[in-house]
Amino acid sequence: MSKFHEREITKGIYGELSKIQEELDEAKDAVEQNQELMLLIELSDIIGAVEGVAKKYNFTIEQLLQFARLRSKVAIEEELEKNNE
Repeated sequence: MSKFHEREITKGIYGELSKIQEELDEAKDAVEQNQELMLLIELSDIIGAVEGVAKKYNFTIEQLLQFARLRSKVAIEEELEKNNE
C-alpha cells in the first residue's frame, strides 16, 4: 500500500486496460479520503492511461476527445427529447 492510498491498489500495465483500472481505483480512494488534489491527480492519470490504450490501437487522444464530446452531445439531446415527450 502506498503512503497516499488507504486501500490496496493492484498495479496495472501502461497501454493495457489494467492501468485504467488502477488509476480508477486510486481515484475512488481519493474520493473516499475526501482529497480533491489527489482526485485531480488521479483523474489526470486516468487520461494518461486511456491515452496509452488508445495508442496501442492507433487512436489519438484528440480522436477520443472528439468522439466523447459527440457522444455526450447525442446523449444530452436524447435526454432532452425524452423529457419533452
